[in-house]
Amino acid sequence: MISLVNQCYSCVGAHLKPFVLASIFLQTLPLYGDEQTVTTSTGNIHAPASFVVPPAPPSYLTESDPGEEPSFAPRHPSASFGETTATPLVHRLADDSAVEEGGSACDSRCQCTCPSCRGCGEEDSGTETLLGECGDQCIDGIFEKLLGWKDDLDLPIGAGAWHWYAEDISTSNDGYGTRGLRGTYWWYITADPEYDLGDGRKVGGHLEYRLRDGDRFRSFFDSKFWSYEAYGYFHDDEWGTLKAGQIWKRFGLDWDGVFFGNVAYFDGFKLDPDYGVSWEKTTEIDDRLSLDSFVQFFFHEDGVNGSFGGADSESVPGVHERNTAVVRLVPTWTRCDGSTVALGVSGLAGKIDSNVAAIPKENVSAWALDLTYAKDRWKMFGEVLQSYGRINPARYVSGGPSNRITDFLAGVHYTDGPVTYRASYSAGIDDNPYANHGLVVAGTTIQLTEAVELYVEYVNQQVDNNNPAGHIEFFDSVNFIVHWTY
Repeated sequence: MISLVNQCYSCVGAHLKPFVLASIFLQTLPLYGDEQTVTTSTGNIHAPASFVVPPAPPSYLTESDPGEEPSFAPRHPSASFGETTATPLVHRLADDSAVEEGGSACDSRCQCTCPSCRGCGEEDSGTETLLGECGDQCIDGIFEKLLGWKDDLDLPIGAGAWHWYAEDISTSNDGYGTRGLRGTYWWYITADPEYDLGDGRKVGGHLEYRLRDGDRFRSFFDSKFWSYEAYGYFHDDEWGTLKAGQIWKRFGLDWDGVFFGNVAYFDGFKLDPDYGVSWEKTTEIDDRLSLDSFVQFFFHEDGVNGSFGGADSESVPGVHERNTAVVRLVPTWTRCDGSTVALGVSGLAGKIDSNVAAIPKENVSAWALDLTYAKDRWKMFGEVLQSYGRINPARYVSGGPSNRITDFLAGVHYTDGPVTYRASYSAGIDDNPYANHGLVVAGTTIQLTEAVELYVEYVNQQVDNNNPAGHIEFFDSVNFIVHWTY
């Protein structure tokens, strides 16, 4: 293990040396101009600790799930939007002389001699990474040393974690995690057993279990340990996939590739698992048109959601979601120039059972439209959704039992090899009573190795017209997140 670490130090150092030298040079340059003092307002009311909690994409959005959810490609959340990649940045840093002399670019970057590394000339997984093949061999080799026993035993399990550090701009709420959510964002383990029946048929299951080593993930969670998904499935190449158990709702645009999230997520509309059944199928209509179909029915909520406390019924004791139907259709067109256009249409209808006087038993419904355009390195997307019915007696946005919620999302991504730059804006409007919510996320995702990725994101999240608080500033920070999975 020591020799492996030393090898990784040498390999990673060779890749980062140009950046270190550039940083040292820039720090020696004189800085001119008067000092400026930045004064922040102290009149803002900051959100309760249970509110200030961003999401992270579930592990099956960063690693292929045998349960057949449309995957974001191995360990890269953005790929589900059809992103394409360019020449890896690390290839440009390599010494071309080795190639000219008949060697390989890998030979010029490092000499990988650790026993767990695959040969430099062997074919890799196809995932473009900043540290290149040698970084994959050495850094991911550490995971192989620690967790390789699962492959030796042919166990269909995985593990990973999200490590989040927040540098707050407006307050002193810096640290590993944030106020009310200190500690590792979460650790997770997955299991994906599958049996091939032949003739294009499979049976299997998917489990994702999460745990925290600090505060509870949400104020309304019962424990620091929880199940995110647990279902069995039957797959037929012709008829699609039928699932039963604890399943993620497919309402609206699946995800926007960032760590922090968007307003619709905090309102409880995205990445929300419940107990029910789901039929999912992708139909190739012709060479240029495909259709993703999802038909789901949920009997009961599971008490698990990434929404803020005060967003929906799952955070209110005595209020429960029951008998909820979800339908989503996503036709995708591939144009002659190689670009793709995907139009998503979603509908939801269900019931709220309540023992709380402020939330009567009633029917709830929602609709969503989303559009995604991708070409070469670029991707642009937008979404609008609206829900009807009271789902919380004191919404975290308005402060009251608003009966209509309208959320918007717009974003753009640009991918350059292993680096994806992202910017998005999402907004929400509560009506009856009225208030509004805005969230800006801008940053980058860097695929360091096949198993490790780095997120750097600026986030500004605020609510206006809340009763009685008025203006609430949830977040104004720069965030650094390391995600690893194996």
